Amino acid sequence: MKIAVLGWGSLIWDKRNLSIADGKWHENGPALPIEFARISSDGRLTLVIKPNWTDVVTLYAISLFDDIDHAVENLRAREGTVVENIGYYNFSNGEKRVREANESILPRLQSWAVEIGIDAVIWTDLSPNFSIRLKIPFNMENIKKYLNGVESGTFKIAKGYIDNAPKQVDTRFRRDIGEFLEESNKSRLPQSLSNR
Repeated sequence: MKIAVLGWGSLIWDKRNLSIADGKWHENGPALPIEFARISSDGRLTLVIKPNWTDVVTLYAISLFDDIDHAVENLRAREGTVVENIGYYNFSNGEKRVREANESILPRLQSWAVEIGIDAVIWTDLSPNFSIRLKIPFNMENIKKYLNGVESGTFKIAKGYIDNAPKQVDTRFRRDIGEFLEESNKSRLPQSLSNR
């Protein structure tokens, strides 16, 4: 069984113990609605599937496992999460696990898989939590307010994540967030350094 691992965030530059063929990511993954809409435990804004949002072309790699349970466990271990946060769709028998909010992506995953010659696909299926966690609407103004209010260590981690995200994952808010972080970073530097 040929199993694709989908990626759009830190999996791409920090695969750790994720077992993929040739350690290689391919840039022609399925187009999915992705945005920096989740606040992680360390305060970063991270990329997640955001239903009814702007599509971006994701990346994929081929798992070294040909068994879906082993491939899922490998991704779960890399992500340091519970198995329920790993989505999968086995096209050969129709078995799947996906958040109810993300079920709309399944037909496009199947169409993409047929084109590429994939038997099953797995992905990190975390939900957006910006609005839930902060109790404010998810928009650019509130993203700026959030990032402006984080302490310097969290700010540095947040900026690193945005900077490292694959260029093709050009989400609706990515450029605005990137520009905001660049400007804010200058004002956070000691005056002697920012004038160099």
